[in-house]
Amino acid sequence: MISVPTVLIVVAIVAGFAAMFWTRDNRNLPPREPGLPFVGNVEMKPESPYFLELQKKHGDLFTLKIFGQTIIVVCGYDTIKEVMVKNGEITSGHPVAFGFTEYFELSGIAGGSGSIWRNQRKFGHDTLQAIDSGSDNLESRVSGEVADFLQEVEKMEGKPFDVSRLIKTSHYNIMSSLLFGERFAHSDANLTQLVDLVDEGMAIFPEQGILGFVEWLKYLPGDRFKVRRRRFLVDEIFKIVQKSVDEHKETLENPKSQDFIYSFLNEQKRRKLNNEDMTGFGDRDLLVMGYVLYFTSTPSVHELYWYILFLIHNPDVVVHMRKEIQENVGMNKSVTMADQAKLPYCRAVMYEVLRVSDTVVIPPTHTFSEDIEVKGFTLPKDAWLIPALCTVNLDPAIFPEPEKFKPERFLNENGELAGYEKVYASFSLGPRDCLAKNLGKMEMFLFLTTLVQNYDIENEAGKPLPSLDGMSRGFRTAIPYEVCLKKRN
Repeated sequence: MISVPTVLIVVAIVAGFAAMFWTRDNRNLPPREPGLPFVGNVEMKPESPYFLELQKKHGDLFTLKIFGQTIIVVCGYDTIKEVMVKNGEITSGHPVAFGFTEYFELSGIAGGSGSIWRNQRKFGHDTLQAIDSGSDNLESRVSGEVADFLQEVEKMEGKPFDVSRLIKTSHYNIMSSLLFGERFAHSDANLTQLVDLVDEGMAIFPEQGILGFVEWLKYLPGDRFKVRRRRFLVDEIFKIVQKSVDEHKETLENPKSQDFIYSFLNEQKRRKLNNEDMTGFGDRDLLVMGYVLYFTSTPSVHELYWYILFLIHNPDVVVHMRKEIQENVGMNKSVTMADQAKLPYCRAVMYEVLRVSDTVVIPPTHTFSEDIEVKGFTLPKDAWLIPALCTVNLDPAIFPEPEKFKPERFLNENGELAGYEKVYASFSLGPRDCLAKNLGKMEMFLFLTTLVQNYDIENEAGKPLPSLDGMSRGFRTAIPYEVCLKKRN
């Protein structure tokens, strides 16, 4: 007797065959990378070597097919900029596919498209600006968390430890201050639960990639792709957000802070009074926005983890950073964002880690809302779009010897910061670039300069240096390592 899973797999193969071989596309698409029969390019990996090899083979534009879905991969800074910026309105949508539908519910800054996304994006931008203009601005929130981070580091007494958990707790606490209007103690049960929920959800994320093409696989027995488990994790985050929403509603007339929840509730109120369209601003949308705030900010966690790893490997860089801080800020004064202009080398280190760590190899998939012509090729309506950001950060034409860690590449002959603009591709490009990229850069700058100012950053004596090889978990992250952070006298 043939099992149900076997029948489903046979149906998938037949459907893939039909889509790939019975449908003819006579448009002048970019070069096609050959794939396997029936299923196409299912071997695609969200890793830099894969895209760099195909860019070398085909150029800045090439076509993949996975289960009949046409995917246009865009490489290189100029070409990505033309597609994502010049044609941003045409390429700012997302597929109506698993992930965007299952968890983001086609809402929020990460999951929405069209007018829903534009309205929520504007709301997010305006809210961040409003928070930053208040007395408890973005810098004060990050600086407060940096101080708490150092207190936790001091408890380790210079002994080796894996700093990743502390980085996650600190980062998600900053996100909590934006969403809820308050930061938690590092031992707080709510914060600990949030870190665990987001962390497990991110670990599951890479396993679900195939569901974007063959969504019905989620119905296979045994929760093979952990769809129900991740749904549980998302719902638990929703519960935490909902609890805070209920508390905010009770104090809406006399808000305790400036945060996303109060701003969203006031926007709901304003729209109702003016009889405006409430699409994208319902109660469920607020919960999704809370989840998105944590989920999409995850690259900052990985970047900070990479920073410390690269500083372990490059003690001369730490010495140079500390000398610059000592001469331009002092060792007894806290570093602030106003000090950025005086610390060009420290900023160059930040951009070089952002570049070489290559955390966001590719951002979430986009779509074309209409045909466009680029470099003599047709990029067709309804195709999926993958901008291979790694082909910018690792482009030897832009960054000679891209595999080497060289912060000085971002300094001119006068020691001034220069040529770092293209690294911004790490935050994506165009209308859907990272909304909180300035907050992310602020977080990186303040955490790293303050850490270097106050602590020696060392590998455990007698142990080999930890690996600089990364691993893919939705984002490219460092392999777990331990560091000794010793308080400077």
